[in-house]
Amino acid sequence: MIGFSNGVYHSVSEISIPITSISINRGYGAFEFFGIVKGRAFYGDRHLNRLRRSMQILRLKTNYDEQLEEIVEAVITKNQLSDAYLKLFVLPHDTAATDHRQASLYVYPTQMPLFDSLLYEEGGRLVTKNFQRFLPEAKSTNYLAGQYWMDEQNDSRVVDVLYHNGHSVQETSRGNVFIVKDGTVITPAENVLNGVTRGLILECLSKNGILHAEAEVSLALLYSADEVFLSSTTKHILPITQIDGRNIGSGKPGRLTREMIRVFQQLKDSY
Repeated sequence: MIGFSNGVYHSVSEISIPITSISINRGYGAFEFFGIVKGRAFYGDRHLNRLRRSMQILRLKTNYDEQLEEIVEAVITKNQLSDAYLKLFVLPHDTAATDHRQASLYVYPTQMPLFDSLLYEEGGRLVTKNFQRFLPEAKSTNYLAGQYWMDEQNDSRVVDVLYHNGHSVQETSRGNVFIVKDGTVITPAENVLNGVTRGLILECLSKNGILHAEAEVSLALLYSADEVFLSSTTKHILPITQIDGRNIGSGKPGRLTREMIRVFQQLKDSY
């Protein structure tokens, strides 16, 4: 596979990062990830706009900030990608900084394992943790907390860790959360990463006349929800039927969740 390494296209196996890099020594960097569908970046413009926003928040610049679209297209073309994923990293290497850090850009294709179909039929599970990501509006390379807590799980149906602040819910370690209560779909409004899939779901809800809101979601509201589902680039829409050992609603994927899975799949198929 061919990747982009700060100005050079060559084999992904040859891409390297200096061990002295601040991205390694301090865990500092921006990250973006999206699907390739039928040879096209799935809403790639939104993902690249989010990457630029993450870079702005993290005070990062590269020599290729205005060429992201053509670099992504080149990687897709060079690898003849049809259905795959792309990862983009913006990593600073030097410790010196002024009003921003100069960073290197890396882009490469990858494949991701499919989630078990049973999770979509019977629902996945979540565990909650009291934790707030630093600069949550930026998609950074810091996944330590979520990875650490997921490594503790021995239940294969636990698909992610859901963060809260002791009162209200924010997001999972790798996606956004939605609840359904009395026919209204609600997703947390503040201190979350504005997921691209999240945004597409909100648009689909509007187009289909389904009541929805971006608002605070308390832990009490979460546990009493009729339905819960997650959104992310790889999960798309994944129903959640148990949180912290408590059943959600009937304990099975709900009607609105199943409807949104269908609507989102249509969106992807028609892209």
